[in-house]
Amino acid sequence: MKVKGQPLLVVIEDETIVLAGYQMLFESWGYRVAASQSCEDALAQLQAIGETPDFILADYRLRDGHTGTEAIAQLRRRFGADVPAVLVTGDTAVDRLRHAAASGLPIMHKPVDGRQLRDMVQRSLGAVA
Repeated sequence: MKVKGQPLLVVIEDETIVLAGYQMLFESWGYRVAASQSCEDALAQLQAIGETPDFILADYRLRDGHTGTEAIAQLRRRFGADVPAVLVTGDTAVDRLRHAAASGLPIMHKPVDGRQLRDMVQRSLGAVA
C-alpha cells in the first residue's frame, strides 16, 4: 500500500556509511527509502512491505562481483521495466565505465552532487506520476 505523496525509493549500496547517507538525504527530501546492501535484501524488503519501488538508485560495484546494472535489471524484471533508475559510480576504469554506459541507464559519478540527484529523482518521478 502506497502512502500518498511519499514515493518509495530503493537504494542499493554496499558501503554502510554511504547507504546511510543516501537514506538520510532522501528522507530529508520527504521520500520513503528501502536501503539495501544487495539486490536480494532490496527484494526482501519490498516483498515484506508489499510495494513496488518508484525509483531505484544503485551503486555500480556491489559485493561479491555483482553490479548495480544487474540489480536494477532484476528489480525491473520483478516490478516493471518502467521503474526509473540511476547508476552511481566512483569507478574510473574505462572498461567498467563502458559496461555501465552500455546499460543505457543514467550514470552519476561520485561524489554525487545532491542538487543534481534531487533534480534527477524529481524529474523521474514526475515522468511516472
